[in-house]
Amino acid sequence: MSQHHPDLAAEQAHIDRAYECLERSRTDAWRIRTLNEADTGGTFQARYERNAFDEQLVLRLTQLDLGDAALVFGRIDRFGEVEGEIESFHIGRLAVADEHREPVVVDWRAPVSEPFYRATGRESMGLARRRHFAVNGQKLLGIEDELFGEGHLGVGHDEGLGGGVASGVEQTATGLRGYSTLLTALARGRTGQLGDIVATIQ
Repeated sequence: MSQHHPDLAAEQAHIDRAYECLERSRTDAWRIRTLNEADTGGTFQARYERNAFDEQLVLRLTQLDLGDAALVFGRIDRFGEVEGEIESFHIGRLAVADEHREPVVVDWRAPVSEPFYRATGRESMGLARRRHFAVNGQKLLGIEDELFGEGHLGVGHDEGLGGGVASGVEQTATGLRGYSTLLTALARGRTGQLGDIVATIQ
């Protein structure tokens, strides 16, 4: 897990933006709930529907309250339909969109996130790269890349997505760079510091 990855600053900026969008969603939910609570009149049916809506808002606010847990824990880059096109998705605990409803983080349970957990060197599921984040809340501590495609087996090899050196993956004498995030988490577990396992396996 590299703490000197060249994309560290850019990924930190994306994570910061994701938290800003999350806070905007919380603010909007609270505003809607306040307006909903202010409306106390109407028929029995109207009050019933208003109470049901309020329950959904409370549930949503609960989901948006992550506490100290990290919002984003990875990213996938997959080959697009057009040759040479790469589509990127940041994976996290819940879906977060910007003010234009464009996805900033996709929920780890969404179908598009499936390759993050299931892709292997033999079955890449269309991935070009899988990126793991070491995070402490909102702070990005390190990045580990796994490359896929011809010449790669789901680990960081000598060549990157475009045939050059993969950004931010440190080369070793063996030609492999990076190591299994799962093994890292298990190693931390042996010292009593097992992190959030959702960032590794689900």
